[in-house]
Amino acid sequence: MIGTIIGIILLVLLILYIYWRFFFFFRDPNRRIPKGKCVVSPADGTIVYVKKVHRSKIPICNKKGRKISLKEDIHHTDKGDKLFVGIFMTPFNVHVQRCPVDGKVEYVKHYKHKDLPMTLMWLKVILGLRPFYKGSMHMWENERNVVRIKGKINAYVVQIADIAVNRVVCSLKKEQKVSKGQRLGLIKFGSQVDLVLPYNKVVAHVKEGDKVKAGSSIIATIK
Repeated sequence: MIGTIIGIILLVLLILYIYWRFFFFFRDPNRRIPKGKCVVSPADGTIVYVKKVHRSKIPICNKKGRKISLKEDIHHTDKGDKLFVGIFMTPFNVHVQRCPVDGKVEYVKHYKHKDLPMTLMWLKVILGLRPFYKGSMHMWENERNVVRIKGKINAYVVQIADIAVNRVVCSLKKEQKVSKGQRLGLIKFGSQVDLVLPYNKVVAHVKEGDKVKAGSSIIATIK
């Protein structure tokens, strides 16, 4: 009798896993895209930081005593302070990313780095322990894909992979014209998306801990 119950439980868990792994995870719901001079979220998830970056130096973490630089991700012509927004996704969020602004894709660059786990940040998000980013070195070390979109403002979308991620998928090509809310790509079983905007040209509308949805949640308005 006990063996039968255990077998049923294991079968149910297997079915739930298959449903999540092959169907639920890849869901792609339609979104109502807000009009006007606004920047929409590139990803579903939780806002884990909203920071001003001065001269490409991030003021939230030190790496062996050195400040972390965004210069690898940010084009050398994009000078000035930046608004740096991090969006963390759990395995239960929609994982399709969207374009934050209208414009033209100036470049798509893939960086092959380390594959550190994001478990610490996930636990902090679940438990509400702030700052969410403290001790989570995946933000700077892991494999990533950087998309630069030039429009009324220059916006950067950075797809960051987790150790368990199959791969980062980006459907955009250089010189391609895109619309706000247009599908950008997918991180399979990961992870985090950063958004970088010119600080002096936008007004942020989100804060750490907010929940956002790709294409429909407003991150900032353009001045």
